[in-house]
Amino acid sequence: MTRSYRKNEIYMGMVLMGATGLAMGWVIHSPLLMIIAGTLGLVVGGFIGWIGGRRYMFIICLGVLIGAFFGYRSGDQDILIIAAGSGGAIAGFMSAQIEQFFSIGRRVD
Repeated sequence: MTRSYRKNEIYMGMVLMGATGLAMGWVIHSPLLMIIAGTLGLVVGGFIGWIGGRRYMFIICLGVLIGAFFGYRSGDQDILIIAAGSGGAIAGFMSAQIEQFFSIGRRVD
């Protein structure tokens, strides 16, 4: 049963990161970038899912969405891209701390 749970983690990671890569290409209006970023998103998402980082990915996606929202409000496409990337980076730092906080309770000495 643990094995299928791990497969679900991998598939969820691939879907989340692949969709993020496709969205990046869509914002820039480049079909080639959609293919390249989507493929890289599938690979990276599969790896993160394989090591069990579902909560980490959700927090980063939430940060990207919040950053993209504020970038969209500015009305400039370049600011949208920068704000989404910055939101993801900040959320990545925060999620690393959150993961560390949750892992303290599971630690057995």
